Amino acid sequence: MTEKAHSGSVAALGAIVAGALILQVAGTIVNTVVPLRMAIADQPPLLIGLVGSAYSIGFLVGCFAIPSLVRRIGHIRGFAVFAALQAASTLSFPMIPEALWGVSRLVMGLSAAGHGICIESWISGQAKGSNRGRIFGIYQILNRLALIGSQIGVGYVAIQAHDVFLYASMAFSFALIPVALTRARGPESSEVVSVRLKTLWRHAPAAVVGCLYVGLIGGPLTNVAPAYGILIGLDQRATILLTAAIQIGALLLQWPMSLLADRIASRVIMLTAASAVTLAATLLGVLLYLGSTHDRLWLFGLFMLIGGCSIPLYTVAVTHAYFRLGQEQAVGLSARLLFLWGVGSAIGPLAATLFMQLLGPQGLLAYLVVLSIATAAYLALRMSRNPSPVIPESERGRTPPTMPDIEMGKR
Repeated sequence: MTEKAHSGSVAALGAIVAGALILQVAGTIVNTVVPLRMAIADQPPLLIGLVGSAYSIGFLVGCFAIPSLVRRIGHIRGFAVFAALQAASTLSFPMIPEALWGVSRLVMGLSAAGHGICIESWISGQAKGSNRGRIFGIYQILNRLALIGSQIGVGYVAIQAHDVFLYASMAFSFALIPVALTRARGPESSEVVSVRLKTLWRHAPAAVVGCLYVGLIGGPLTNVAPAYGILIGLDQRATILLTAAIQIGALLLQWPMSLLADRIASRVIMLTAASAVTLAATLLGVLLYLGSTHDRLWLFGLFMLIGGCSIPLYTVAVTHAYFRLGQEQAVGLSARLLFLWGVGSAIGPLAATLFMQLLGPQGLLAYLVVLSIATAAYLALRMSRNPSPVIPESERGRTPPTMPDIEMGKR
């Protein structure tokens, strides 16, 4: 790669990452305030779950409809269109009753899918195979810092402000600036190669399970945890700290997991992480049952561990999928991986709030335990039947010459 091409690649990555970080700030404000306001308004947990799932349903629709649009208009124009939709949808929340907030969240989910496809395919197209996991890890770390900062900073101060949604809409608009001003060209809008879910499952079942698991667990941690804090008796500030603790845990473990994803078998990482979530959620449930969590450090610390061992697994699953299928079909593969995450995110809030409707607020912990046990059991069964081979360092992150040469599901 020439020096000019390299500088152009860095400029393009810098522009899209800057825009993505501003989007994260705006999205975090909305994700935190919407369930919190609904819980304060005494809306039933199931309605809170429905509004959270509406976002993910829109995301799912976007994963199917948007790749061809991105190919037709390009990454930069696509990014701008989706940011405008996000900003307009955010302004609608003060204008409609809480029961209709799901409509706005549906449109925001559709737009978020477009942003996810633009951002991830852009990064994947620029990254080398041998360091893709680490590049994704750096991006996720920066993303997590923006998320935590917006939760503790903007969310902590503006939670009482009547115009908090206006601030979020402004942030969505500001995200347009670095992307629109860049002189660097975005990725070439080549033909979208469709990746069938059946093919993805045959070649990389661990990636399928990993993306579903992150969605199933991350959806409730994002869209239900703020309401959970209110329902167990925390005040608004403590609830914001609780949701921030989840993301701080994800931040702390993002880089180690990203580094491991380039070095060892993905299924080992996923099995260990799912087992840790099971233990943490079980311990927290026992402590809450015994009334031993008056010291909030236990509550925040265990939720930090739950977030740290679950949310970063998406990077592990993405790295695994690109190893198995290659970066030549980046847009199509990104769309399918985001689709799987979206399926989990659509089901997760509904399933978690159903547990809470039946068992009370601690039903959220029961849901996390059941889901993590099922995931760990599947991965352990797969590993016992198909032990992971040793992958040469020179082959890590590269597309296998021919798929049949490597027995599927081994990594």
